[in-house]
Amino acid sequence: MTGSKHFDLVILGCGPAGERAAILAARSGKRVAVVERAPEVGGNRINWGTIPSKTLRESALFVNALTRNRLHGIRCEITDEITVADFMYRERLIVRRELDLINASLDKYRIEILRAHGRFVDPHTIALDRPGQAEERVTADVVLIATGSRPNRPENAPFDGEVVFDSESILSLPHIPRRMLVLGAGVIGIEYASIFAALGVTVTLLDTREKLLPYLDREVVTILAREMGRIGVTISHNERAEKIERVPGTPPRVLCETRKGIKRTVDVLLYCVGRDGNTRDLGLETLGIAPNAYGLLEVNASYQTAHPHIYAVGDVIGYPALASTSMDQGRRAVRHAFGLEGPTAHPAHLPFAIYSIPEISYVGPTEEKLKEQGVDYVVGRGNYELNPRGLIAGDDEGLLKLLFAADTGKLLGAHVVGHSASELIHLGMAYVQAGTTAKEISESIFNYPTLSDLYRHAALTAATEIRKRGLRA
Repeated sequence: MTGSKHFDLVILGCGPAGERAAILAARSGKRVAVVERAPEVGGNRINWGTIPSKTLRESALFVNALTRNRLHGIRCEITDEITVADFMYRERLIVRRELDLINASLDKYRIEILRAHGRFVDPHTIALDRPGQAEERVTADVVLIATGSRPNRPENAPFDGEVVFDSESILSLPHIPRRMLVLGAGVIGIEYASIFAALGVTVTLLDTREKLLPYLDREVVTILAREMGRIGVTISHNERAEKIERVPGTPPRVLCETRKGIKRTVDVLLYCVGRDGNTRDLGLETLGIAPNAYGLLEVNASYQTAHPHIYAVGDVIGYPALASTSMDQGRRAVRHAFGLEGPTAHPAHLPFAIYSIPEISYVGPTEEKLKEQGVDYVVGRGNYELNPRGLIAGDDEGLLKLLFAADTGKLLGAHVVGHSASELIHLGMAYVQAGTTAKEISESIFNYPTLSDLYRHAALTAATEIRKRGLRA
């Protein structure tokens, strides 16, 4: 064992949460080190999840436009031998650029990157484990756990990287299959099911629940399910895998039997049922910190664990487990730990996005939630089919749905399904935060033609209804 270095802050994991926390602390004059065991920094956002999957999605949209939408006068056929890697050339360029930017920032602020697996020896000491090397230790005044999460891998699923995959290994799929079974209809499962369907794969999506994405607006989900069916996704609800086994052959296949006794044999199975926090082998037992059954850590409102100087942020603490919120949590933890100035109140409104085909994005309560709470509301709808920009984009099924308080006219929630939903939602979030009314939105001027003009149309119908209610009162 070699001698130890001391830092003001040591961060375990250099994904979005760890990276932003490290930079803020270093900019504030703190001596910072990040411990990262992966070959590259960036975490799931850069290397295995967010950026790679969204790049594959863009390729799928392009293929779908050429092969299924059949642009007039243009014909395109996809070879049977094409691989996911063939669609990912742009992803490699984007990832390399993002990694260069991250490494440049870490270098600029003299943040030391320790390539190792970090493990607590005591509350202030981290052992650095490197294969074949002597153990090194570092100490710190403050430690931030930002180790992220990994796909759940049950023992009964024979993950082999050939016919059975998880949400990280699927990006190394050797060839595009003809038939795919996706287990799990959460955000990741729905995204990949729609992506591969757009690439021409026949996809069956098994949902363990009775309703698809039960926390979303039901009108929005109805459009999503219909559009996913149009591109080739069959959704089966209330089904759970009982047995998964590899079927020998050339090429091999995979058999899945559900608890209902239904058997399906497909070329590829993608398992997307849950993610677990990366808390194994961190030495947390030496601190008296016990992760829950999903490997997640419990923290207070300031992201402190049972030890006040040990913080945890990002996917390792669970919901909402978004790259955007993880970055914000990392910065907030650092500000609290070192008494730095900056926002202290937690954001009241968070934008959520599902990068399915079509996209879904939302902020604020759903119509169902408002009914449950007994809130009197008015709905305004903006239909893509009545918007020239929507038609230009080839989307005549999209919907912007706005929910306003009937008494004040203020916007309470916005829900979008369709082209550029994840971009459109930020305008809705700004309106919700500002307490903007239907009348004010309806009187705004938007560029023409734009999808943003859907806000004016949706607000106009709501403002008219609110005015009628006032006259009737």
